[in-house]
Amino acid sequence: MSLTKTNNSDGILFYLLVLTGFFVLLQISFFIQCNNAYLDDFTFVTEHLHLPMSLLPGLFFFIGVQLCLHLLFSFFIWGMAVPIANLFQLHDDKRLKLAIVMWAWGIVTILLANQTYFPNSKFAELTLFILRNVFVTKLLLIIGVIGVVSAIGLVCAMAIRCMPKTLLLGLISVPSFLWLFFSNHQPIIAYDAATKDKPNIIIIGVDSLRPDFLSFFGGSSQTPFMDGFLEQATVFSEAVTPLARTFPSWVSILSGAYPSKLSARYNLAPPEKINLTQTLPAILQKQGYETLFATDETRFSNIDKNFGFDQVSSAPMGLNDFLVGTFNDFPISNLLVNTRLGKWLFPYSYANRPVYFTYDPNSFLKQAELLIPVNRNKPLFLAIHFCLPHTPYVWAGLRANSYTAQERYEKSIVRVDQQLRDFFAILKQRGLLEHTLVVLLSDHGEALEFAGDRLTEKELYIDKNLPVPKFYPPGLDEEGVNQSAGHGTDVLGLTQYHALLAFKLYGVEKSVPSVQSGVVSLVDVKPTLLQFLGLDRAYPAAIGSESLAPRIRGERRGVSVLRHVFIESDYSPASIRTVYPETRKVLLEGVQLFKIDPATLRLTVKDNMGQMMIHSRQYADIYDDWMLALYPQNRTQRTAILINLVSGQWTTDLHSPFAQHSPASYMLEALKSFYGPEID
Repeated sequence: MSLTKTNNSDGILFYLLVLTGFFVLLQISFFIQCNNAYLDDFTFVTEHLHLPMSLLPGLFFFIGVQLCLHLLFSFFIWGMAVPIANLFQLHDDKRLKLAIVMWAWGIVTILLANQTYFPNSKFAELTLFILRNVFVTKLLLIIGVIGVVSAIGLVCAMAIRCMPKTLLLGLISVPSFLWLFFSNHQPIIAYDAATKDKPNIIIIGVDSLRPDFLSFFGGSSQTPFMDGFLEQATVFSEAVTPLARTFPSWVSILSGAYPSKLSARYNLAPPEKINLTQTLPAILQKQGYETLFATDETRFSNIDKNFGFDQVSSAPMGLNDFLVGTFNDFPISNLLVNTRLGKWLFPYSYANRPVYFTYDPNSFLKQAELLIPVNRNKPLFLAIHFCLPHTPYVWAGLRANSYTAQERYEKSIVRVDQQLRDFFAILKQRGLLEHTLVVLLSDHGEALEFAGDRLTEKELYIDKNLPVPKFYPPGLDEEGVNQSAGHGTDVLGLTQYHALLAFKLYGVEKSVPSVQSGVVSLVDVKPTLLQFLGLDRAYPAAIGSESLAPRIRGERRGVSVLRHVFIESDYSPASIRTVYPETRKVLLEGVQLFKIDPATLRLTVKDNMGQMMIHSRQYADIYDDWMLALYPQNRTQRTAILINLVSGQWTTDLHSPFAQHSPASYMLEALKSFYGPEID
C-alpha cells in the first residue's frame, strides 16, 4: 500500500502516536542513563527494605498518568493538524508533513519551557548542551508559544465559523452568566472566634534558618519581612534546639519535652514509642481549639493527626514520596505539576519541597491557604513549617549549577522571606491577626563550612604542648577544626543548633519589643504558650523546660538566671557531613536503618538501628558562659571538650587549671543525671 493512499486522518494519528512512542522511549532511555547508579543499587535497596506490594498502585497510577499525558499530546496535535490541513486543502503527503512539523514544534516548545522554568530538571541539563544562552532560550520559547497559540486560535476560529449560531450563543452566554453570578456574589466575611482571653495560636517554623543570615542580626541577606516582624517582637537571640533535626525538634516544640524523654531521638522514629498525649495541639484540642498543621516536607518528619491535629496538609507520607516524587522528572509532567490538575495527578510532587526541581514556593502557600477556614466558630491553633532553606537550597526558580552551596542558601533565605510575607497576607485577609499569639522560629540552624561554624578555633586551644585532637570525624570536604557542615552532625557546630525564636502578640496583652539574651531552648515554647492561656497550672512544664512568658511581659520575677540547656547530635554518616550531600550516598548509608509498614508504606527506624544511633551520638550542656561536650570514641570511651563561650578558649583536659576554675564537674554531673545510662 502506498504512503499517499494511507495518509488520511487516521493515518496521521497513527504516525503521531508512533512518534510520541519513540519520544517516550527516548525519555526513559535518558532517565535510565541519568539514574544509572540508582538503578544499579535498586536490588541492594530492595534486599534491605523488603518493598511491599502495596506500593504498586501508586507506581501504576504514576506510570498511567505519564502515558495518558503523552497520548493526549498526540491527540492534541492531531486535532490541530487535521483542521488546518483541511483549511488549506493540502494533499495527503503534505498533511502528514504538516502534522509532523507541528508535533516537533510542540515537543521543542515543551523542552524549551522545561529548561526555562525548571532549570534543575535532568532534561533541562540535556537541552542546555544545545542552548546555553538564557536570552536565546527565552526568545525561542516565545516564538514557540506564539506558534502554538496561533494554531489553537486558527482552529477555534474555524470551529466558531462552522458552529450553528444558537450553539455559539449558548457557549458564550453560559460562561458570561456564571461570571456575573460569582462576581456579584457577596464575599464571605471572615469571622474569628478567638478572643483576648482565648487567642489564636500560630507557630511558624522555617527549616534550617540560622539567625545570623537575617539583616536583623547583622546578616547580609535582604529579609525585610522577617526583620520587620522581629523589630516588633520579643526575640530570644540565643535560642537553641535540643536536637538539630526537623522531627525531633518539632516534637520538642509541640511537647515541651526533650527528645530523650519522649523517644523521639531521630527522624522517622517509630510513632508508637512516642508519648503524644500531652502535646500542645492535643491539649488545645481539649480546650475547644481547632488544630491544624501544614508542611511541605514529610520524607523524614512524619507529623500527623496523632499529635492532636484535626487536619494535616502535606504531601502523602511514605515510600512513594521517595520513589515517585524523586523520579517524576519528565518535561510534560513538569509543566503541569504546579497547577490544580497537577495537584491531583502528581500528589507526591505538588508542593513537596524535596522534589526541588519542580518545587514552587507559591504552591505550598495555595495548599496552606486551603487549610485555613474563613469563618471559625473555634479559636485556631495553626502550626506551619516552611522547608525552602533546607539542603540542597534550590527550587524550580533557581539554577543550582550557577551558585555555590553557600550562595544558594542565602538566596533561599531571601525567597522564604517573601514566602512568609505572602503567608502573613493570607492570615490578615482571613482575619487571623486580631487576637493572636504568633511564634516565629526555626527548627534548627545550618553549618555551611564557614570558619567559625565550629566553636573550636585552633589558636584558642589552651593545651599548647599537645596537638589539636581529632575527636570529630571530618566531612567529605576538607574541613578545618573550626568548620562543620549540615545540621545535627556536631554539637560544637553551634550554628547547627542556634535557632530563631520570637514571640509577637496581636491584641492579646501589652508587650514591649525587645531582644532577650541568655540561652533558652525550643522546649520552652509550649510552657510559654500555656502560661499565656492560663493553663500552666493544669499542665506544668516538663523537666528542663520553662516558660518565657514573664520575659515577654517585661517581668523579671520567675525567670531563672542560670539553667542547664542540653543538646545532642543525631546519627551522622559521612554522606551528610558536607554542604554537597549526594542523595545516592545518603540512601545507601541509611537504607539498613529502616523498615516499611506495608499498610501505610511509611518508613520507620528499626529498633536495633535506633539503639546503634543513640550509642553513636554526642551530648553537650550549655551552662552560663560554658559549654561541655562529650564525643564518643568507641562504645565505652568519650572525649570531653570544654569551651568558654565568651573567650573561645577550649580544652580536652578536665583536670587542667582552666577546667578546675569552671563549672565543668557540675556540668558533667548534670549530663549524667539527665541522660542516665547512655553516658554511664
